[in-house]
Amino acid sequence: MTTPEEDRVSISRAERLRIPRTLNSGRVAHLKAFKTRISDFAKPSLQVFDEPIIVCLKQRREMKIDEEKEYFVERCWDHFHQDVIRFEELIDRKKVAGYVVTGKDAVLAYMLVFKRGSPHLIAGFINSRYADGRRSFPDLPLVSALKVSSDLSRFKKDGWIT
Repeated sequence: MTTPEEDRVSISRAERLRIPRTLNSGRVAHLKAFKTRISDFAKPSLQVFDEPIIVCLKQRREMKIDEEKEYFVERCWDHFHQDVIRFEELIDRKKVAGYVVTGKDAVLAYMLVFKRGSPHLIAGFINSRYADGRRSFPDLPLVSALKVSSDLSRFKKDGWIT
């Protein structure tokens, strides 16, 4: 059973971007760590990729002045690359320990890293895809906003979040 508020919100975009960045080769050459440890074995790559995730939610609203009109409000959230890496590290630690990672674990990891979130925002993040259609987190199960909502309410009831 969904609430009227949940019926009006939908995920309009959940995408993992792949942004190429070129490092300053002069700076890399002067770093002591690269001179003593890495340059003897491998040449550092000058191109790296930042992979932030963007999630946009569209909400249906109604305006009642003279006649009833319906319009949509869209809000987007950026999840920075460093925070996405922290999320992946939390998930990977559980996998390395030999446990199976569930959707509930992914919701808790999201809340630990980003410290905020709605059911639709978290579901959009976990189910996000690259531009070519590959899933961002193929090891995680697909989650719905309803499932995330029940996990969040369970965490709140148990005192894990406020």
